[in-house]
Amino acid sequence: MTCIKLSGIIRSGGSFANQSIERTVQKLALLLRRTCQTLESMNISTLTHQQLFRPGSKSNGCTVAERHSADFLIDGESLLHTLVKIDGGHDDFMGCFVKGFAESTAKAVAMLVSEASPNSESGRVLLYICPECGDIGCGAYTVRIEKTDGGYSWGNFAYENGYEEPRVIEGVGPFFFERSAYESAISRAATL
Repeated sequence: MTCIKLSGIIRSGGSFANQSIERTVQKLALLLRRTCQTLESMNISTLTHQQLFRPGSKSNGCTVAERHSADFLIDGESLLHTLVKIDGGHDDFMGCFVKGFAESTAKAVAMLVSEASPNSESGRVLLYICPECGDIGCGAYTVRIEKTDGGYSWGNFAYENGYEEPRVIEGVGPFFFERSAYESAISRAATL
């Protein structure tokens, strides 16, 4: 109804006020078109998770810890498998949410929703870590997270160990997530 009224005012021409409204409406229409084009060019991804299980074992005096953690799925695809496939190397990692490690999981949640500073010198958040000790020194897959009013973006993925320059992984991301869906997905993943 308002659009019809504004349209009628614009078409009738006349006074300075109507011309002013016409210019304002034209500017708003242009802004709306640009916003729509930006949103259309940004693919909004879906973040979910699956359980990542690492069986434990004992052999020749060596013990391998059993771990249950969360593997992030972006648009249904395992992020860990994508990173390993592109970067090469092994896939013996656990996710940053680990069953039985409530304090570490709570810290990871805070970093993933930008309520705490990232836990690496590079400014990235650790997503996949050593399944034995969880230390970056054994190697970790990391991500740079940006929070906006509308959501979150994950990009600039890297493999890092804390004592060498991070190795940026080209060809993964950036991924954009709608804010409330992202925060809900993080909360669900953290409840192993």
